[in-house]
Amino acid sequence: MNKNFFQSERAVSEVIGYSLVFGIVVIAIGLIYVAGVPALQSSKDTTQFKSVEQGFLILRTDLLKVALDQSPVRTTKLGTAEGGSLSSDPSACKLSLKVFESGTECFNDTIELGNIEFASRIGSVSCENGAVLTKYSSGSIMTSKPRMFNSTDQGNILFSLVKINDSFSSVGGGVARITISNPRFNESIFSTPEVYRNGTLKIKVDSEYADAWRRFLEDEFDAAFDNPADGTTGLSGEISFNKLVIVEYIVSVDVG
Repeated sequence: MNKNFFQSERAVSEVIGYSLVFGIVVIAIGLIYVAGVPALQSSKDTTQFKSVEQGFLILRTDLLKVALDQSPVRTTKLGTAEGGSLSSDPSACKLSLKVFESGTECFNDTIELGNIEFASRIGSVSCENGAVLTKYSSGSIMTSKPRMFNSTDQGNILFSLVKINDSFSSVGGGVARITISNPRFNESIFSTPEVYRNGTLKIKVDSEYADAWRRFLEDEFDAAFDNPADGTTGLSGEISFNKLVIVEYIVSVDVG
């Protein structure tokens, strides 16, 4: 009995078709993994960093309440992003002042103000002298100003300097409890500020956020700076005043 066999390429075509579809699916998944996952992670990091920025504005408010004797202690809950670090450094931000009365130098000192800073892959945000500053790879910006004022119509200048007294360090990825206290609460520090009259001053800020500080000083005090190096505003030109008041506040910080 003879059996006739027929040749058909249909099965081969189906196998090739399935293989092509499978290959396309594998490639698509690979592209999603290579390009999509990092993009999602970057979006997540950016969202978390923005949340930290908002938290620092609350931290600033609590810091000033303690510094100005409105409260002996405040605790700020700050959500921190994964992969970042939260720290405080008493020597991180330095303010240098030279004050002249009738052409004679009567004050020349550098004051360590310190900071509280969160650093991550996206950038960093810091509280320095009551200001909130944010730094990206392209530079830094000041999102909340310090208590440093220039009454241009009267020629009066006020510097409220808030010094952070302690250092700490912790890893991000959870909720940090930052406790701010005033070691000099209820002392009559308001009756003994430094007061100068009818003179000039020069100012310099050394900070990782120096470009943001420079723009603030230029806008608020009409200060002029000459091509400063990284990490400093450089010493300004002379700023005239009728009355200069410098008040210093000290706060202690801890994280838990």
